[in-house]
Amino acid sequence: MGHSKKLEARTVTWRWRAGSAALAMTFAGALSLGASAAPPVGVIEAAGMDPSVRPGDDFYSFANGGWVKATAVPAQGAYGTSAMLAARNAQRVRDLIQQAADTGHVRDAVEQKVGDYYASLTDQAGIDAKGIAPLQDDLAAIAAIADRTSLSAYLGGRLRADVDATVQRTDGLFGMWVHQGFTDADRYYPHLLQGGLGLQDREDYLDVSPKAAALRADYQAHVAKVLKQAGVEDAQGKAERILAFETRIAKTHASLADTQDPAKTNNLWKRADFDAKAPGMDWKAYFGAARLDRQPLFMVWQPSAVSGISALVGAEPLDMWKDYLRFRLIEHYAQALPKAYADPRFDNTQDGLGATSAALGEAVGKLYVRRYFPPQAKARARAMVDNLVEAYRPRIEAAGWMAPETKQKALKKLQTLSIGLGYPDRWIDYSGLQVVRGDAVGNLRRAELFKYRRSLERLATPVDPAEWTIDPQLVGAVIIFSPNTIQFAAGILQPPYFDPDGDDASNYGSAGAGIAHEIAHTFDELGNQYDEQGRLVAWWAPGDEARYQAAAAPLLAQANAYCPLADACLNGKQVLGENINDLVGLDVAHDAYIRSLHGRPDIVKGGLTGEQRFFLAFGQRWRRQQGEAALRRQVQTDIHAPGVFRSDTVRNLDAWYDAFAVRPGDKLYLEPRARVRVW
Repeated sequence: MGHSKKLEARTVTWRWRAGSAALAMTFAGALSLGASAAPPVGVIEAAGMDPSVRPGDDFYSFANGGWVKATAVPAQGAYGTSAMLAARNAQRVRDLIQQAADTGHVRDAVEQKVGDYYASLTDQAGIDAKGIAPLQDDLAAIAAIADRTSLSAYLGGRLRADVDATVQRTDGLFGMWVHQGFTDADRYYPHLLQGGLGLQDREDYLDVSPKAAALRADYQAHVAKVLKQAGVEDAQGKAERILAFETRIAKTHASLADTQDPAKTNNLWKRADFDAKAPGMDWKAYFGAARLDRQPLFMVWQPSAVSGISALVGAEPLDMWKDYLRFRLIEHYAQALPKAYADPRFDNTQDGLGATSAALGEAVGKLYVRRYFPPQAKARARAMVDNLVEAYRPRIEAAGWMAPETKQKALKKLQTLSIGLGYPDRWIDYSGLQVVRGDAVGNLRRAELFKYRRSLERLATPVDPAEWTIDPQLVGAVIIFSPNTIQFAAGILQPPYFDPDGDDASNYGSAGAGIAHEIAHTFDELGNQYDEQGRLVAWWAPGDEARYQAAAAPLLAQANAYCPLADACLNGKQVLGENINDLVGLDVAHDAYIRSLHGRPDIVKGGLTGEQRFFLAFGQRWRRQQGEAALRRQVQTDIHAPGVFRSDTVRNLDAWYDAFAVRPGDKLYLEPRARVRVW
């Protein structure tokens, strides 16, 4: 699961998969795989197992050995369950969008908008015929900039709500994200974030390494190519000056570490503060053009960037600004321009599918859930999540590391936690967005303005904790600590992760354990920084931190003993946070599974008891193939342990020992007193 120290929004990708093949197995002190057909056993993939391995010796190989033997190690990077599902989902989305573009069948309003937007972007002949003509009005507006006031008005008129809140990246000079305040959960604020760079972040400009220097050289060549293609004179010289100018912008930017520190991004500015703290920009002209002139308060995430960029507005020659803005304009619309303007190395283009999903995310999502995630699937997932939440209550009440007052606050946070599943209860109404087949640039421009106007309208509405933030078709989930929200997209609530028509035991062991893991972050050292309403306030009592770390110390020691390579062992402290939540998630998911049985024993399916299906599904979530270089890099830098060791979390649960008759002498066996239970 992806993790970032950014505490406003945390994007999650589940790196696990279990298939749906039939499994014929018997258990009598050992497991054997039968050759005959058997009924399906939920999300467990029989062919991926290796029953010749004792589960008590190597549970990961027992659950995944067949898949590991049959799956090639990728030449670069890693390959696992999330990649498999992402590829399948990408094909699903491709089919849906391309079908929507087909005018040969009856299309409803949603399909028509999606299809026409996509068709416009893929009509390369039509795009090539227009060349750069669709940008002439914009280029004329840049040419007409005559002073600081008109420059400021131009910049404000191009402010858009195009911020990726999970990575704090925006294509504009600044980006706006409408969200609740850090300490005020009752109202929305415009959050202003730094931008204006063509490369990914400031380090690409400031890093003195040869690799970074080569990247900048390639980027400068790309800038020159774009300018030359657009008919700009002295393209080489202007490209050099634009790179130097963007470097000056980069020097004003806050570091990624500071951007991910909520204490440093919690900067509430009044309108008058911009004139006092950030001279150079004509802020009256800027906010007037941005339609924010009546907004009294702003959240400024990176004051150094606002002040520094404003100073550049006041100090840099207008011709420098015009050259920069011409290039940024063309770069921004590259996906809707002739191919000569595109260069995927610098993230200035995407295929028509990606651009359509970016502009009409929930419209594409509506098409997706119609076919792949019907209401009954959402209801089945909701029933499981309700059991997971209820299973957390006794865990919190019994947590030895929490002070009594901390437990009360944790229970309150659990009560207010909003968990979105699949898709929003209220979809975005795109009827106000005009999509014209054949007008790729115009469609992109209108889609961005539509999103921006929706954001402005939200400034006058109450905060909605259930506001949807992730496109339903994505294979992923997002935790937003402010407000207290977790959302799981329909794309990830699919077989082989979650089967709405399948087996409860394996659903709880796979998707249930993953969801419970994410819920655990609500209460850990990350979630501790936000209260039940998502306000920035630490709520652990004095002494909780020390007790929490003491309870987790044995788990840290377990991780330190795991060595995926002869000369590379895990750093237990580095992976401790995720390992704790793996354990808590598995524990809670097991409790919830037992709760779902209502006191009745589960039936045997495919020769497997419910307990066995639960733990096998958990073991199969972590299957992953990667080469030595990728594995070594993960050990050095990742806060997640390799999958083989995450699957070994089972050795801390008594129920696993009973399910597979694990005994002293088995390699994974732990004495009962050595089995870790953090809470």
